[in-house]
Amino acid sequence: MSTAVDVIAAPSAEREWSFSLEATIPWITAFIVLAVGIALIDALPVGVVHDDGMYVVLAKSLASGQGYRWIHVPGSPAATHFPPGYPALLALLWLVYPAFPANVVLFKLANACFAAIAAASCVSFARERFTMSSLGAAAFSLGSILSIPMLTLSVMVMSEPFFMALLIPILICAERVIDTDEPRRRDIILLGIAAGVATLVRTHGIALIGAIPLTLLVRRRRVADAALLAAMAIAVVLPWQLWAGANTAALPAPMHGNYGSYGAWLAAGLRSEGFGLLWRTAARTSVELVAMFATLAAPALPALPRIVALVALAMLSIVGARSYACRAPVSALFLALYAAIVIVWPFTPARFAWGVWPLVLLLPVLGAREIIKWRPSERRSQLVRAGALALTVALAMGHALYTVRGYRGQWWASIPRAGAANLRPLVLWAARHTAPTDVLAVEAESAVYLYTGRQTVPVHTFTVQQYFNPRPAELDAAVIDGVLASYPVNAVAVTTRTSRDAALLLASRRPPLLTVTDSFPGGIVLTPTHR
Repeated sequence: MSTAVDVIAAPSAEREWSFSLEATIPWITAFIVLAVGIALIDALPVGVVHDDGMYVVLAKSLASGQGYRWIHVPGSPAATHFPPGYPALLALLWLVYPAFPANVVLFKLANACFAAIAAASCVSFARERFTMSSLGAAAFSLGSILSIPMLTLSVMVMSEPFFMALLIPILICAERVIDTDEPRRRDIILLGIAAGVATLVRTHGIALIGAIPLTLLVRRRRVADAALLAAMAIAVVLPWQLWAGANTAALPAPMHGNYGSYGAWLAAGLRSEGFGLLWRTAARTSVELVAMFATLAAPALPALPRIVALVALAMLSIVGARSYACRAPVSALFLALYAAIVIVWPFTPARFAWGVWPLVLLLPVLGAREIIKWRPSERRSQLVRAGALALTVALAMGHALYTVRGYRGQWWASIPRAGAANLRPLVLWAARHTAPTDVLAVEAESAVYLYTGRQTVPVHTFTVQQYFNPRPAELDAAVIDGVLASYPVNAVAVTTRTSRDAALLLASRRPPLLTVTDSFPGGIVLTPTHR
């Protein structure tokens, strides 16, 4: 028979169990993501997607005390392309374990840890801002962080996992500050510094520097706090901007596309194309984003089901946006500003969308939740709700199908696998057939430097025009010509069709600028005729 003490104590025990579960769920979620991340660590090289190798070159430069410089290029010019946050973190890891390429595994392990931090933060964010249950928040977190888009970025040495590990906690703190009638000055200062640090990891983090002060102004009318927060963020970012501005001319013009600052790159495009460039870009990026969402929601289906899926996805996102803006105004404004930057930036937008995937996925998830909670009394509204629920289920099944296929095919590794297969013959040729003091003009210049020790320069660039049209061989020929004029290149090794055509174009000149002297699987080697 139960005693009175037992009856009283039972609810207390249940509450303690509930509190314990609430506190444990984020840790369990993080552990699952970490375990998956560790399981997916591979031995594939860096340099397979350009950015990953460049991050590691900059990390080596910082760790070896040479400053923030392109040490693979003769003369070690100042680096102004990538913000220094992620390379600085890699440099610290390099100091802990300086044995390259073995330390690449450490870099990938760090990204697995960052993904785990982001996952735990997503659980807290979903529970706190949108009153999701612990299990619901964990399911959302796992579904977004372990999705194919996020895994694709996490398995490589890319900056997005680190950015996400910073972004979600910053947004949680920012929403709390907005909810506070009289936020402490210290919290405002720390939040501004954190927003600045995030921008030094991913340049698109500048949307944070806009979103938090604007929300303070609009929701709280706190002009002084908004100004202080913006000032602190700008103070963190300003030294990097001054460094980039002061070293704009550190590299020859043909290298500015892939090595110069983002601002100078876009400004050059605007000078060349006019402000109509932004409209052209928005039209193209919008089409690419629509195609991406169609693939994720209705994989391998005909046009009509894809259109229906896109309409349903848009409907859910519009419904979810209201809840998003009401419950997490800073996060909603950040996502809007971030999306605006992505849409007008002349580059394939998928990577940028994947970099904040949990925040993107939250829109239709919130919309679905609103429809589930909706209980209309009118017959017509009930039919509308039933149709919306059916479309929601179909969308969920379509995305689940995409995810299952992705896991079966290990799609997250498709990019590094293909890149490594193309890179291997080039690196082996450079290691076996060149002297340690040679300067090579190559594709994947960061990887060739890291794995062979040869100094390298690029054979192509990237301009805003190339986002709209294939890179012409004449442009690459001009880049190679300019690089040969600026550096004492001993050999030019090219693999892609455009770069080969460009090099052969220079070889066909009279007199020839290059002469074909060697080959390797998938590529040719040319030697400058005049130096």
